[in-house]
Amino acid sequence: MRRLAIALLLLCLPWMARAQETVFYKCTDAKGNVSMQNGTPCAAGMKQEIRRIGSVRTVPVPAKKAKPEEPPPEPKQYGEFVLVGGPNSQRTPAPEAAGLPAPPPLYQCASWKGDTYYGETATPEPSCVPLQVTGIDGSAALGMGSACEMKQDSCTEVPAEQLCAAWYRRLDEADFKLRYADDDTRRARQAAYDAVDAKIKASRCSTTAPAPPAVP
Repeated sequence: MRRLAIALLLLCLPWMARAQETVFYKCTDAKGNVSMQNGTPCAAGMKQEIRRIGSVRTVPVPAKKAKPEEPPPEPKQYGEFVLVGGPNSQRTPAPEAAGLPAPPPLYQCASWKGDTYYGETATPEPSCVPLQVTGIDGSAALGMGSACEMKQDSCTEVPAEQLCAAWYRRLDEADFKLRYADDDTRRARQAAYDAVDAKIKASRCSTTAPAPPAVP
């Protein structure tokens, strides 16, 4: 009986360990709308980021001793969102672009809803968040009027050593929105993509340095 109880406990341990981990999905559609999902992956065509809360513990099992030349496996990171779907272009500055000026400053901002984005100003325009208006009797019937509360996003300047990566990410997001643009939004999204691309190419973040001006 004791052996049976021990065997059942060993079978349950991996499941108990997995239950300690919670996975959140941050989904962004082509219009830039963000939604959070607990345990459910994002729909196809959406940019998907995952965040794991907690740690995964597994029952140790005998394994072959790693060879001396093999590096130890990197530990899994938990608590931060990691991009797993959507725009994820890998870019590095071209060596010949090192002499170009630094890119314009960027700010990582968080909205009142908890969404994060990159912007070019530390004080973006506040958002008008609708408030529920009720009548004298406390009812929320239609036609009672409308009101909103102005909320300011909080922004932090991106460090100089992270600027190129932030601009690349901004270009990826502009490219992602352009790919899924319709006839009504294509022109504006193309202009937004071109503006970001031009600022990157004019800076030391350029992946291909611009050709020198022609000598008359």
